[in-house]
Amino acid sequence: MIDLTKYTELTKVYKQALKIERECEKLVNKEKKINFEKAMEKYDEIYKPYKKYIHTTFAETVFNLLTQLNPKLIEHRTGKKLKFNEVFGDDFNKLNESMVIHLYKLANETSAIYKYEDEVKRLDEKILKGGDYLKPCEIGFETPVWRNGEELECGYQYGLPIEVWKQISYEEKVKNDEMFESLSQRERAEYMNKTYKMKYKLKNYSNEKPQEK
Repeated sequence: MIDLTKYTELTKVYKQALKIERECEKLVNKEKKINFEKAMEKYDEIYKPYKKYIHTTFAETVFNLLTQLNPKLIEHRTGKKLKFNEVFGDDFNKLNESMVIHLYKLANETSAIYKYEDEVKRLDEKILKGGDYLKPCEIGFETPVWRNGEELECGYQYGLPIEVWKQISYEEKVKNDEMFESLSQRERAEYMNKTYKMKYKLKNYSNEKPQEK
């Protein structure tokens, strides 16, 4: 088992992150008593110090430790088993925002993109079972693929690259999501193959429409 709680430098920055988070929470609660709606508008601004800390000092500390331990990770998209360095490389400054966020998740949450092959004791002392993902990525909801600190293939949400899906309007999201959800599994596979050069074998998927089930 990988016990992250036994590494002093990591537990130190974890406690500092919790302290900053509590301070931000107090400010939000104080603002709520004055004006709830305005407090919600200020929420992201108030929590900036916490987000900055976990995306810089905390994430880099996690990166430095895992670079040394070099544990084996499992890739959700492909099911491949890879060493940490094969996925995240050896230069923290090369990582994009999503990779940095998932460094935090590897220490204290659950990453949907990569997980440990071995059982791990997180910083909050919860034990996470290692091993393969119980459910593979769904068609049109694929996770990214990272190698050596670079993104080889982006992730997808409702058949759109995640970054594109995030940027479109709510109305566009609803229209796109309803369209995608109306497709059969085979139609989704065909769509992803044609649009993004995926390699789904169509014969493996049902052509039954969702509403026909």
